[in-house]
Amino acid sequence: MNRVRSRRCFVHSRAGFSGRRLMIAVPLALAIPALAWTMLPKWSWSSAESGPMMVTVERGEFVHEVAESGDVESASNVELRCEVQAMGSAGTTILWIIPEGSYVKPGDKLVELDKSSLEDELVKQQIVCANSEAVRIQAENDLASAQIALEEYLEGTYIQDRTTIENEGLVAKENAQRARDYAQYSERLAARGFVTKLQLQADLFAVQKAEKDLKLAETKLRVLNDYTKKKTEKQLRSTIATCEAKLASAEKSHLLDMQKQKLIETQIEKCIIKAPEAGQVVYASQADSRGNNQIIIEEGATVRERQVIIRLPDPKRMQVKAKINEAKVSQVVAGMPATIRVNAFLDVEMKGTVRKVNEYPAPSGWFNSGVKEYETYVTIDDPPPGLRPGLTAEVKIRVADVKDVLQVPVQAVFEHGGQTYCVVRDGQDWRAQPIEVGQSNDKFLIIREGLEPNQQVVLNSAAYRDRVALPDLPSTPEAPPGSPSAQTVAQTTAKPAAGAQAKSNGAAPAAASSQQSDQVFQALDKNKDGKIQASELPEALRSGFPAADRNHDGVLDRSEAQAAMRQMRSPRDGNRQRDGNRLGGDQPSGNDRPGNRS
Repeated sequence: MNRVRSRRCFVHSRAGFSGRRLMIAVPLALAIPALAWTMLPKWSWSSAESGPMMVTVERGEFVHEVAESGDVESASNVELRCEVQAMGSAGTTILWIIPEGSYVKPGDKLVELDKSSLEDELVKQQIVCANSEAVRIQAENDLASAQIALEEYLEGTYIQDRTTIENEGLVAKENAQRARDYAQYSERLAARGFVTKLQLQADLFAVQKAEKDLKLAETKLRVLNDYTKKKTEKQLRSTIATCEAKLASAEKSHLLDMQKQKLIETQIEKCIIKAPEAGQVVYASQADSRGNNQIIIEEGATVRERQVIIRLPDPKRMQVKAKINEAKVSQVVAGMPATIRVNAFLDVEMKGTVRKVNEYPAPSGWFNSGVKEYETYVTIDDPPPGLRPGLTAEVKIRVADVKDVLQVPVQAVFEHGGQTYCVVRDGQDWRAQPIEVGQSNDKFLIIREGLEPNQQVVLNSAAYRDRVALPDLPSTPEAPPGSPSAQTVAQTTAKPAAGAQAKSNGAAPAAASSQQSDQVFQALDKNKDGKIQASELPEALRSGFPAADRNHDGVLDRSEAQAAMRQMRSPRDGNRQRDGNRLGGDQPSGNDRPGNRS
């Protein structure tokens, strides 16, 4: 019984102790958050006690880097192409190819292409060459025969015919002389009465016949020399010329057939591709803008003439091919230093130099045809062992590096009438401080004049531009008819320093705010088309463009721009006013807050 009572007492005592702990813990749990809330900094800009976020003007090194991703490749590639002609087909099929990544020596077999169709073509061409050779031989024989025929006529037939006719002429001449002598003798005998008149007349007819035979022989000789010889010689020479032309045509045709046969034999030899030098095999596969392989190098694939099949990169000369957006490409020139990090060697930072920036944008797909990117080649000064083509790399190109300069965040400045301003404290009010700025990157810009080191400026100056006095804007001839002039708008929207506190309390008339929104819209609309493109906005406002473009048509009309300006000026949403210079009211990242900056 004593043990039971003692245990009950112990249980009651523990229960009482636990109850007291619970009664103490509950108030503490409620008090700690409240205490922590009072100790946390007050970031809300709508709070009158906290005021705007301030940032300190600091002096230091200004670095502007353009960061892009790219692929590692060799700056010196030995490209092995398909040198086999299509011969009327779409290409040549790969029968065998050495595995990718293999290390080869000069003379090693790399690729074997299909040569069956070429071998069939070679057999057909050999038949064509044999036929053209027969035609050439026939033409050659015809020419030789024509040349012999000419020589035969001039040296044989013609001389024989001329001699025969000359002999006939001599006989005719002799007969004519004999006939004349006999006729004279007959005339003397007839005078004495020894022959009759009829016999004398026959002898005179014999003289006439002999003279005509002599003239006929002379005519034959003249025709032979003046006509027959010339005609026959010309015909024979024409035959020779014709045979020469046929022979030349047959020789050229046969030569072309032989050249085609030689070409086919060479194409068959080129179906075997060998390594010209040592290296590591890399397939020349290509992918489109979506990452899909457009060209796949493998056994059974068809390759066209002059298409690259294999690359043998030089591991000692490597580079990174990156694509730079058109908004940044004007800042990058050849010779700029760069740092490279490869995903496979995250702990290794390599140095590089911009070697080349293409003059024309790279081809893009249909879904991002509006984005222009320029291929840029960055050489790697000292590539580490194991670096190979195809690795993904991040390149940071240093486009500007200025030592010991004043700089502020880009959110701390705004532009008015062509002059850049910061908002600084002037006693209990705020004042627009004109400044001269230099280069800028995505986060900071250089201050040349107007500010001093360690000076405090408002971080989101655009949200406070309505609370400071700004100079009047001159009227512009571009103002549309019927709209208020810039001078009127400037006089309406300009506020004296003494009225800054009243403006901060929301006492400004809504008409002045509307007129100022119209004036800002006209100032941003540089091409005066009634719409604002992202390229017309200052760099500090472009990040909020997508949020302000509510209908997602790629431009801001007047209603969208005015809504974005009202959202930027609205004091009710503290989260939006933390980055008032962002069009559309985007919240700044944690790295942009002054408390996170060293």
